[in-house]
Amino acid sequence: MSLGNKMFNGMAWSAIERISIQAIQFVLGIILARILTPKEYGIIGILLVFIVVSQVFIDSGFTKALIQKQDRTENDISTVFFFNIIISIVCYIIIWILAPFVAQFYEIESLSILLRVLALSLISNALFTVPATLYTIELDFKTLTKINLIATLLSGGVAIYLAYSGYGVWSLVFQTIIKSFSTLIFMWFFLRWKPKWLFSKSSIKSLFSFGSKLLASSLLNVIVNNFYSLFIAKFISAKDLGYYTRGTQFSDVIFSTVNAIFDRVLLPGLSSVQNQHDILIKHTRTIIRATALFVIPLFLFIAVMSKPIVVYLLTDKWILAVPILQIFCVARLITIISGINVNLLYTIGRTDLALRQQYLKIIVRVVFFIVALNYGIVFIALAELASTAVHFFINTYYPGKIMKYGPLNQLKDLSTIIISSIIMVISVFIITFYLDNDLIKLLVAPIVAGSIYYFLIKLFKIKELDLIKVKAKGFLNKK
Repeated sequence: MSLGNKMFNGMAWSAIERISIQAIQFVLGIILARILTPKEYGIIGILLVFIVVSQVFIDSGFTKALIQKQDRTENDISTVFFFNIIISIVCYIIIWILAPFVAQFYEIESLSILLRVLALSLISNALFTVPATLYTIELDFKTLTKINLIATLLSGGVAIYLAYSGYGVWSLVFQTIIKSFSTLIFMWFFLRWKPKWLFSKSSIKSLFSFGSKLLASSLLNVIVNNFYSLFIAKFISAKDLGYYTRGTQFSDVIFSTVNAIFDRVLLPGLSSVQNQHDILIKHTRTIIRATALFVIPLFLFIAVMSKPIVVYLLTDKWILAVPILQIFCVARLITIISGINVNLLYTIGRTDLALRQQYLKIIVRVVFFIVALNYGIVFIALAELASTAVHFFINTYYPGKIMKYGPLNQLKDLSTIIISSIIMVISVFIITFYLDNDLIKLLVAPIVAGSIYYFLIKLFKIKELDLIKVKAKGFLNKK
């Protein structure tokens, strides 16, 4: 199978998994948001910061190092497996000790026990991280799809039951715990690999040269991504954090889906041609245009329709999340496109350059955030949008310098898609402006948007749509 077809099949199965899971989580999120309060979502937002940061330490960039390394050995794989377990236990102990101080800092007594229980997921996550990586290396997303679907449905069902039974934020905590442990069980049920009882210092040393820079870059990114939550909860309110996180979660349904697909497929797929820059850029250009063909119009459409989406699905109590959603839709589409460039640097083994870029991006985000903090959550969201716009030019700098495919070339490649998307959303806004009923807007808008956008794609002769159709047909026939 050619690299292009292999990567497309990998992306297809990964897309099936992520879209189906995100669709289920989207429905679950709507049900839970109608039951729970913004404050309860704000509390879980605080807790997840500590979990996400700990997860970066547990991984330490080693799983991506395994994927990137073409001559990986069984010693490498087993060493990373036991390293993950050891670090997860250390992180859990640290969180257990810190939990009462976190509760005291936010003046929410229940945070201590909530954090200690939620942190159990770190240990179970560590136990299936390497197995999931092995599936990723083989681009076997079909098995991962089955496992994650079962885990998502099981944990979501329990969470809804607990929420209806009056357990409040505990329903969200147990949703995370049950999903983690059920994923662990099914991951090992399907897996044929068994770890060897060894821990190789030479493996750690060889993987650390790649993983250490990725660890630093990921850690900085995760900390800055999540300190928004910590500061909003402390200096504004947990309720406002609930509006903020709910607003970002709508856009993050798409963002996390696309990002997860790329994170899984681009590195293992493109690593096989990491030394052939012409072929590498050819595939990257196709990926960027094909991605933009869908994500740009989709995000802009959601931004225009955000008010009826939020009001109809979540009720009026979440109306303050609307401007957050609108702003983050634009921010996330920029992040997806620019993030492909970071994967390109990982592919050629230049995590040092990715880390160098990360330092600069952190400075930009922190400065913008500090300026916006005194003006409320809408201005914080605008600061994030401004940061992502600057990040695009930072992320595309080295691809431009090394491979002659920089920001101007990428924007030129995307120009017809951007123009088509803007025309489409303006048309949708004008037509739906005169409709009073939110449900009618939500039914009419997709038909109008799809018809106009398809016409514009044909008018501008955007060839990626035909390419995707051919690849999809081959995938379905093979399936």
